[in-house]
Amino acid sequence: MDKSRHPPDPGRNLTRVSDFFSADLDADLAIATVEQQIADAQERAERAAELRRQIDAVRGVATSPRREVTVTVDASGRLAAVELTDAASHLPSRDLGRLIVHTANEAQRRAGEKALELASEAFGADSPTVAHLRGELDRPAPSADTTIAI
Repeated sequence: MDKSRHPPDPGRNLTRVSDFFSADLDADLAIATVEQQIADAQERAERAAELRRQIDAVRGVATSPRREVTVTVDASGRLAAVELTDAASHLPSRDLGRLIVHTANEAQRRAGEKALELASEAFGADSPTVAHLRGELDRPAPSADTTIAI
């Protein structure tokens, strides 16, 4: 109820006076709350920017069991490097292709785990951002036998 539009109740002067001071306190509290929300949002934005920089630097590296193939990916799973030893050239092409895919999937899993760790540190393990990343990481990798037309 807007007290400025209604005549004061003579029996409630003390309450009205306290309401007057309470309104000032409520306004100060509201201003302080908004200022805190702005500061919190700025701090979250700074954490997000720092997280982006850290995730951009993440690399996942995996090497095949017999060391024929080493794959490096970024946090998104994009290939950054594929290194083949001379032993790789002795593998049948189909086996080499599967080995590259398997090794790349392992490198991607490692990069994803590091990104998830960084996001958990920045936003907390229960944050929606971390939950989304965890869901992406839990998705099964495509099979090396899957044929994709390009």
